[in-house]
Amino acid sequence: PAEASSPEFGRIRTLWQALFGPIGVLLLLTALASFGFANFQGVFGLYGMQKFGFGAAEVGWIMTAVAVVAAAGQGALTGPLSKRWGDVAVMRASLLLSAVTFVLLLLADSFWTALAATALFVLPNSLVRVALTSLTSQQAEVGQGVAMGLSHAFMSLGRIIGPLLAGVLFDLDLRLPYLVGAGAMVVGFGISVIWVARAASAAQDFS
Repeated sequence: PAEASSPEFGRIRTLWQALFGPIGVLLLLTALASFGFANFQGVFGLYGMQKFGFGAAEVGWIMTAVAVVAAAGQGALTGPLSKRWGDVAVMRASLLLSAVTFVLLLLADSFWTALAATALFVLPNSLVRVALTSLTSQQAEVGQGVAMGLSHAFMSLGRIIGPLLAGVLFDLDLRLPYLVGAGAMVVGFGISVIWVARAASAAQDFS
């Protein structure tokens, strides 16, 4: 049929193959990781003000630490860690550590403990995003351009949904955005474990 050979049909088929192909799970994990970080970022100013009585200066210092730690993690640690243990291991460990450090944010009781907890939280989050991007590029069967475009789209989806939901949850209980963010990371870790197990099983069957 003419529709089957049209450019629009070809693009839809390519997107379908990507979403339900090897990178589909990675795109879901990208959205979850982005969603979790957006939960933190979207309400941290309000959280700091209500829980600790932070003003603009304290929130500004912590947000500066977020940028510094993220840049240092991506620039100095991503390459060596991936070479030593591989992107899959970095992804799984980072998702799990992100969930744990979300809880540490809730346990912080002063400016300095909040600063330390935030730094510990941001580091695995910066690593997981790089690892997921690298894996998506490696696993792409529909072209790296399409794969990277979808990766950024799913990352943006998480960034949109995260703050919206975090705002609603914050009005109910200021701890809820971080508990939900931690839950999203735990779900992501569980999905990654299943994905790795299935990939290993498929490779073994193929061999």
